[in-house]
Amino acid sequence: MLEGSVDQYSIPQQEKQTSTISMIVGTSVLTLLLPTAAIALLELLDQIEIGEFRWLISSMLSSLTIISILLISGLYLIGFLQSDNLKMGAGIYLIALSGINFLLRFLNLNDQLEMNKELGWWGDLSWFEFMQWPQTHEQLELTFLGIIIGALIMKK
Repeated sequence: MLEGSVDQYSIPQQEKQTSTISMIVGTSVLTLLLPTAAIALLELLDQIEIGEFRWLISSMLSSLTIISILLISGLYLIGFLQSDNLKMGAGIYLIALSGINFLLRFLNLNDQLEMNKELGWWGDLSWFEFMQWPQTHEQLELTFLGIIIGALIMKK
């Protein structure tokens, strides 16, 4: 007969603990949602006044991408996304949204470069020269950030 209690032989399950630093950073990231949403709303109102549908969609998609990155990153850091299904869903959502955002921004930048060439502004720029401008490459960096964060959330 076995001696001892069953509890002695059971394997303790490790619970995933969220560190204090992760909680602080996650809470800080989530607090950034309010000013980000306010700025996104003001930008959306400006785009509505201008009235061009293409730029309205572009503005909404960019704002949604930024807000989604902040929300999902914050929830992940505070430990809300515990299950693998939630992590996979959040990661796929970020990657898909950032991919769509990348394509739309790339098309907008391509149109902007062509328009500048037609108007004769800034000479005959190549894509390489155009991408060196901060206002150009910063637009694409956000989309890469969303893809990277989505992949990291899925991996962990």
